[in-house]
Amino acid sequence: MELVRKLLIDTADNVSEYNLIIIPDNQGQVEQAERDKLIKYHLEIMRQNHLLDFEAHDYLDGSCSIINVQLTWAGQDYLSNIEDDTIWNKTKSVAQEKGLEIAKLSFDLLKNLAAQQAKQLLGIE
Repeated sequence: MELVRKLLIDTADNVSEYNLIIIPDNQGQVEQAERDKLIKYHLEIMRQNHLLDFEAHDYLDGSCSIINVQLTWAGQDYLSNIEDDTIWNKTKSVAQEKGLEIAKLSFDLLKNLAAQQAKQLLGIE
């Protein structure tokens, strides 16, 4: 979930558009290829959950390019709950207090927990 958060923040801030060109491992860049595959996997599941959108192009040589990564309305909404470090750290702390790993929480549960922490911080609940 840390990587998901980072991808959302970076996309929103245009720090990195995550325009990737993924090259198969046989190019001698195994570490970079593994990192790119991990990012591609997370981008794909984030797109399936309507957090962002992008164009992906797979090529016959096994390479792939990902371009035009953008947040969706749902992605911006989720990001607004987890972008603040105080809320994010409190969300992780609450999960840890219950003996749960943040990475193993379902997306919906994490989204609701983060929203609850934001409400408490604002004095709404």
